[in-house]
Amino acid sequence: MNRSLASLALIAGCSFAAPAAAHEPPTVVVAVPARAGAVDGTTQNSDEFIWRLFAAFAAPVDPGDRTPVVFETWASDADTFSKTPAWPGPDAPKKLQSSVLRATGGGAAPIDVPCSAPGNAAVGGFPTSGTPKPCIAEEVKRNRPQFDYIVENGLNTQAGLAAAYAKGLDVEMPTTAIAVKGDWVPLPTLLAWIPSLGSLDAIRKRYYTNTSGGVEYALVSLHVSSRQNANWVWGTFEHANTPGRCDQIGCFDTFGALDDSVAPNQQAPNTQYGECRKTPPLEALMVEAKLDPAWRNYCMKSTQVDYAAPDGTPYVLGNAVIERIVGNGTVAASSCIACHVYASFGKDGKTAAGVRAMLPYNPTGAPIPGVLDGSLKFDFMWGVLLAPPG
Repeated sequence: MNRSLASLALIAGCSFAAPAAAHEPPTVVVAVPARAGAVDGTTQNSDEFIWRLFAAFAAPVDPGDRTPVVFETWASDADTFSKTPAWPGPDAPKKLQSSVLRATGGGAAPIDVPCSAPGNAAVGGFPTSGTPKPCIAEEVKRNRPQFDYIVENGLNTQAGLAAAYAKGLDVEMPTTAIAVKGDWVPLPTLLAWIPSLGSLDAIRKRYYTNTSGGVEYALVSLHVSSRQNANWVWGTFEHANTPGRCDQIGCFDTFGALDDSVAPNQQAPNTQYGECRKTPPLEALMVEAKLDPAWRNYCMKSTQVDYAAPDGTPYVLGNAVIERIVGNGTVAASSCIACHVYASFGKDGKTAAGVRAMLPYNPTGAPIPGVLDGSLKFDFMWGVLLAPPG
């Protein structure tokens, strides 16, 4: 174990601070990696809490079948933000979409698009050419308590949001609300990205896979958010084979990993960090939940429950696929809480242009005063961008 990483600090240039010599000025610390914190209503820290959620929603619906798992049966963005929202039936096909948060200009990304090229492929060594054309698809799923709250309060359309604004509704989802965002890669693309995997059959053994639109995809990353805390409890997972898995901010897991702190490799970007060997308590949890063996290859990056460390230094937490390759190109300037707090709507039921501009700005730390003036918060959920007119 390497517990010294608790004090590592990010500095300008997204590198870790080295001890300063006596004649050098003190290092200016701008951010530190998010670490486990308290979870309301439980004695578990956020690492354990998120792993327990993971074991529950990654469990097979039918223990005799590998697919689907529980979170795949939840409501998608398309099911939720619609003029006719509907909880999906048991045989509903999997539908993937392009990344919603990449669309930060005039409007949200189309909801029903197939797999698309990521925004920052080169930074993660992700292929940019080949057959089929390399792409990453996204899936956002919301559990029944979150779906019901949104629909029952008419928050699924801009017209309903405008009515909620007129009433001054304080959007506060139930503590049982959970959202899961997954990124999926077609198997041939994944093999082109990580040739050491060897074959498509090897991928099927090491990754959780499923089919959408006749294409077999492998799940490469997951974001999880729970309304158990007022600022939500956030966790992010990456597959053990993802290049650069612990780059920039390191990896931290006080509950599930035998090595609870992994330092970033500053000399070789997009390196392999090896297996994240599981602790006996997590192994037992996975056995109890009857998880497919492939899930043991997924690693926690860290969890987040607040904007900043106790000394006020902003926390950062990002995913090597979701933020770095699909999104803004870096995990060292990403913060789940500091980004999602701006999810909001105005009197017309739309997200204000100045608020939407916070997405490419990529904020960290406490909310910037004034940005949300004239807006009502949507309780940390950017799905509000997808609400149709009415």
